[in-house]
Amino acid sequence: MKISILGAGNVATQLALVLKKTGNEVVQVYNRSNEVGVELAKTVGASFTSDLSQLQEADIYIIAVKDDAIAEVAGALKTDNKIVAHTSGTKSKDLLEGASDNFGIFYPLQTMTKSAKVDFKNVPLLVEGSNKQTTAKLEELAKSISKNVHRVDEQQRQWIHVAAVFANNFTNHMFGISEQILLSHGLEFEILKPLIFNFIQNLEQHSPSEIQTGPAIRRDFQTIEKHIQLLGDDTRLQKVYQVLTESIIEQASKANPLQNNF
Repeated sequence: MKISILGAGNVATQLALVLKKTGNEVVQVYNRSNEVGVELAKTVGASFTSDLSQLQEADIYIIAVKDDAIAEVAGALKTDNKIVAHTSGTKSKDLLEGASDNFGIFYPLQTMTKSAKVDFKNVPLLVEGSNKQTTAKLEELAKSISKNVHRVDEQQRQWIHVAAVFANNFTNHMFGISEQILLSHGLEFEILKPLIFNFIQNLEQHSPSEIQTGPAIRRDFQTIEKHIQLLGDDTRLQKVYQVLTESIIEQASKANPLQNNF
């Protein structure tokens, strides 16, 4: 398919690269910044424009810009009812209805940076369209780059995005806190990596609830109290520890009500 990429950030860059690699034609890159946009366009053999009125004809226009800029970009598009899709995990596809009758979602569920390699074959791609034909076309494009394609509605996509924030962003923040604690006491984060990698491997075979360990799930209140004391110089970390501990205990209690008797 002939694709125009609107944006030149992390998602736009990775999508442009994989679309080019899988035999789709990236005909044009749009970006406000000439320097960044020209570089991406050159990399994928596309033309470049910083003027939305100068867009070339394409089969699909993918808007991969910051969420708060989607409506502005879509409002300036003239696509002759070609397909327009954005890549946001939370924004409604209806932001695009002024740009075309055929609009939708093309959301890759993956953390991306410009420099890191992304194995798109296993990246979940969530698609949704304003009509059956648009959905089918977006699905076809998605399947050209990934084996993991899902048709979802708007609410499902938003719930997936919330869950992903917990699973990825919040988890990485916990890693950052762990690193902070260790470094402040002359220790290296490297010591935790085997523990982390083993945990990730266990997720291949088990649900998270099945492999939850630690003092909270054991209701080891003496250890919990000791940890809170150790964090006494940082009330923020104390609060984070307490909130997460209470959440683990509450979730375990709901899963096994009899546990409340012990």
